Amino acid sequence: MQKTINDLIEKKVLIIDGAMGTQLQLADIKQSEWEFEGQDLDGCNELLNLTAPHILESIHDAYAASGADLISTNTFGSMPWVLDEYQIPQMSYELSRLGAELVKKSCDKYSTPEKPRFCLGSIGPGTKLPSLAHITYDEMYDGYKIMAEGLRDGGCDIFLLETCQDPLQIKAALHALNDVAPQIPIMVSVTIEMSGTMLIGTDAMTIAAILKPFNILSLGFNCGTGPKQVHKHVKTLSEVTRFPISVHANAGLPQNRGGQTYYPMGPDEFKDLQKEFLEINGVSFLGGCCGTTPEHIEALAKEVEEITPKKPSGFLKASLASLFNTVPLKQEPAPLLIGERSNATGSKAFRELLKANDYEGTLTVGQQQVRAGAHVIDVSVGFAGRDERADMDEVVKLYSQKISLPLMPDSTQTPALEAALKQIGGRCIINSVNLEDGEEKFDTVCKLAKKFGAALVCLVIDEVGMAKTCERKLEVAERIYTYIYYWF
Repeated sequence: MQKTINDLIEKKVLIIDGAMGTQLQLADIKQSEWEFEGQDLDGCNELLNLTAPHILESIHDAYAASGADLISTNTFGSMPWVLDEYQIPQMSYELSRLGAELVKKSCDKYSTPEKPRFCLGSIGPGTKLPSLAHITYDEMYDGYKIMAEGLRDGGCDIFLLETCQDPLQIKAALHALNDVAPQIPIMVSVTIEMSGTMLIGTDAMTIAAILKPFNILSLGFNCGTGPKQVHKHVKTLSEVTRFPISVHANAGLPQNRGGQTYYPMGPDEFKDLQKEFLEINGVSFLGGCCGTTPEHIEALAKEVEEITPKKPSGFLKASLASLFNTVPLKQEPAPLLIGERSNATGSKAFRELLKANDYEGTLTVGQQQVRAGAHVIDVSVGFAGRDERADMDEVVKLYSQKISLPLMPDSTQTPALEAALKQIGGRCIINSVNLEDGEEKFDTVCKLAKKFGAALVCLVIDEVGMAKTCERKLEVAERIYTYIYYWF
């Protein structure tokens, strides 16, 4: 499927459909269709996949008839932790599957050899952010797996992670989707607020650095603002990403009219502004988000049908990232400075804070290193008598939220490393990777680094010990390089 889509965008712009909420507000939904097992679940749009499929079919048909190539499922909030707010978390799989099946009907109805239609599995961020400790990585991963299984079994062609607010949420979702259906390509679309960043504080360049190691179909923007406001962020992304870019913006900035949300941009203005994105290298997918209708999508599809997208041309030097900043590995002037004081072995102050379980206090050690000019903060919590995995989990959780620099988890214990990686939304670098404990452990660390998009600091140490001569150093380095090349 990814090859099919890549082949298509060599020739044409692919059109994503428009808003779902706008259409549901206009639909004639009976009160009984909001009810399930005696409960009034008014506002749970995903329930309508079960109780009012005819309404969803008419919306999907309208967008397909308007010229959309990618038709989105009504599953934006069908993950268990969102449905739990309506006391129906057990419905995640079924509502996701039904959502995909309904879209596939419209795709089959409107597809032609010249213009195939694709089922786009809409996957939102939910109502909780892992980087703010609202939800754990594991809970989010497990929930996205259930949702992905439903979308896959319903016939989803492409997963769309949309309106993303937190890079750690994206990672949990990518891992779940790839584990459930590695054959289904994934589009990632983040929301940039008026502040110029995602809700968590991540800007366009930083999200490009974080997602650079991952295998995704596209990276782009939706919701939050209108086409005018997102234009500069699309240009920034074009300069630094190798992925095709998607843009499905709102129909302008929302207004309040008589207590109702109103989007002021009509189809003509919307399609003119969206078309301007095609002057930017890499923009290959266009569509609409809040406030857009089949009329907006029809105007857009007609306006761009003869245009061939420009190829992606972005380049970003090898970099690390926190949630808030990007740091090139090659500093000018050199060197890259590693703050080593958040280390239970090397810092008595840090160790005493850990012994007192004063995790908030450990932040002061990290923040001092930020002020001292470090580029990266090493975190090493292991010492005798402590649960290293638990300490790493707590310290890295706080550092990820409140330290502006990329992190360097440092541990000989793979469970502790994995705990750290599940807390880091940015792109980190793992310290002290070597062959001292053999190839099996080295492979385990490489797998973790590959999965979470981390870089590695590799030491020329093998089962014999530290390499001391030039010949031995080269021998161990070449052996390590062979493994790194295999995994990365």
